[in-house]
Amino acid sequence: MDLTTLTAVSGFLFLALFGGLLMLFTVLAARKGAAPAIFRNIEAFQSLPNTVGRAVETGRRLHISLGSGSIGGQDTAAALAGLTVLDQISAVAVVSDKPPVVTTADGTAMLLAQDVLRQVYARQNALPRYDPTSARVAGLSADSFGAALTSLIKDESVGGTILIGSVGPEAVLFTEAGQRAGITTLAGSDDPATQALLFASADYPLVGEDLFAGGAYIGRHPAHIASLRTQDVLRMAIGFVILAGFVAQSLGLLDLFFK
Repeated sequence: MDLTTLTAVSGFLFLALFGGLLMLFTVLAARKGAAPAIFRNIEAFQSLPNTVGRAVETGRRLHISLGSGSIGGQDTAAALAGLTVLDQISAVAVVSDKPPVVTTADGTAMLLAQDVLRQVYARQNALPRYDPTSARVAGLSADSFGAALTSLIKDESVGGTILIGSVGPEAVLFTEAGQRAGITTLAGSDDPATQALLFASADYPLVGEDLFAGGAYIGRHPAHIASLRTQDVLRMAIGFVILAGFVAQSLGLLDLFFK
């Protein structure tokens, strides 16, 4: 078997395995009476109820930022992760006298955030209270976005702030503003260098792929739970294949296989 054929077969098997596991775990997660999913503890997500509740009880706004990334590029996944968290936590915040405020640096992300908020208000039978300006573009560049967030926390009477999306070093301005205001800051980015900065400056940082786990940890949606389960299985499978390939190469078996 030549390398091209092996690559094509491996890709097909991987997609088939991914799809099959995803459907299997979705069915198991959605099955009535099934036990709740148990994952490792992520302190940031465990702190969310207290952060949201404190903002509501004190009559202050909850601030959710989708970062300075854009929809339609390499930042799409991080922005969608932020929108998922927005959908799941804003249901509690909209009952407050001061509804949540959402910031982004991309017009498309702003429109999606407005739609998410509108749907949340509709589910809460409070659509007349929906204000499209609650989701806004804070700045069109990374620097202007970070600078705008420093003043927004004070101007909008923010009681808790959450950043989940693609963002660069300007995120430090965001966390420092939260510390000066004495409010809880939860932050995560898809950029490794920014993750290191947030780990040192945010009250509750999200590290690595924790950024994309909000749907499973907060909303417990069957599809999100199934996605995490599938990824865990595939990680172990890929690790086993790599280890087996290393052993086979050391023993010279791969040369025999490709002859």
